[in-house]
Amino acid sequence: PYSLIMEIALQPNGFISGYMGTTLKYPEKDLFFRNLDGSGDLIKQVDLRDKTIVNKSVLLSTTMAGGMIVQSFTFELYVKDENKPAQSLESHDLFYKGTAVFGYFGADALTNQLGIDNGKVTHPWFVDNNTPTSDIKVIDLSNSNLPLYQAPSNKPHYKLAGGQMNFIDTVSIVEGGGKAGIAYVHGERTIDATDWFFRYHFHQDPVMPGSLGVEAVIELMQTYALENDLGKQFTNPRFIAPATLVKWKYRGQITPLNKQMSLDVHITDIIKEDGEVRLVGDANLSKDGLRIYEVKDIVLSLIETK
Repeated sequence: PYSLIMEIALQPNGFISGYMGTTLKYPEKDLFFRNLDGSGDLIKQVDLRDKTIVNKSVLLSTTMAGGMIVQSFTFELYVKDENKPAQSLESHDLFYKGTAVFGYFGADALTNQLGIDNGKVTHPWFVDNNTPTSDIKVIDLSNSNLPLYQAPSNKPHYKLAGGQMNFIDTVSIVEGGGKAGIAYVHGERTIDATDWFFRYHFHQDPVMPGSLGVEAVIELMQTYALENDLGKQFTNPRFIAPATLVKWKYRGQITPLNKQMSLDVHITDIIKEDGEVRLVGDANLSKDGLRIYEVKDIVLSLIETK
């Protein structure tokens, strides 16, 4: 999953920050570490099975003001050549690189977040545009028996992952909708305080990791692709994250106290080639109507399984 690549890339940023004693400037404060912005450039597809990943992370800057701390980083992920020392990065295979900005904030700052739109509550595109209900296709992803989870025997990868990788309850699709007039895909999830991901975040800091929000966006795009059978040209199709640059912005987080997570993708292009079908989109994620994530130029591909 793309979220795992993000986590492998980003988690060492937090280790460096802690190792440098960053928060000792404010010893009396309880501070929470949050990713604010980032970009990830997947340079090439690699088979990571039985491989060792080498991470090179660099702390570029630290800014402290008003009890808050903001730090910027770069990161690079390599597939390790087992015959070469890990320190010799030029001998390893670079496959992912990017930048990240993290901040430390007090609990009061997190509680009073205004999101990306300065506190404005946002609505789905089909609500703002008075789309007739007859033009909206609704899919219940909470039903584990849904055909979208059941791959044909000759196409074992042509399905949604399901299980812990299902982050959406319902999906609404408007063909010809969205800002590009190609398609608009909207998803919702009712938040449960016992959701599995809360307890796997930082100690005493139960939030949904931002990378899983990006993964939910990918699930939304996969749902659209499957509903439209975009892999029909392939004998045995599978989804991949292609070699592209993805940019994200986070201005809030999903917590156990939230009631509803909603997300959408404006499909901006569908590129069909002999060996690949690509969906390109711009995505947003909201909590209780407050937009907190923005993901630009996210791409999902379908290719032939080799």
